[in-house]
Amino acid sequence: MYKRQGNYSAGTHPIKFKLTYLRDFEAKEIVKATNEQWEHLGKKGLADKYDSKLLSIWPDIKKGDSLTLITNEQGMSTFYHNDEKIGEINEPQFSSDFLAIWLDKKTSEPKLRKQLLGN
Repeated sequence: MYKRQGNYSAGTHPIKFKLTYLRDFEAKEIVKATNEQWEHLGKKGLADKYDSKLLSIWPDIKKGDSLTLITNEQGMSTFYHNDEKIGEINEPQFSSDFLAIWLDKKTSEPKLRKQLLGN
């Protein structure tokens, strides 16, 4: 994760968040896992709102591939697969909801959150 200002604060932009995968995933598996994490965070309704868009953007992933989210100053999201642009979601709330999966205090992976935030 990269922030120009250094420290992460929810809702501040721009931000670069890069995930490198350790195994193969089909796009539908990644979307399903995203939905499960939103459910864990109590963010109901996001699956219905974003499923088709994410499925149209995200490719199947091979071990070693990366997906990167970069937001602009307004919080609009651009996704990259192995550093090639693959799509955009132009709703500022999406980036906050997506980043919450890993960075919210209620994440299902608190140890990973601490590592990502440098704590």
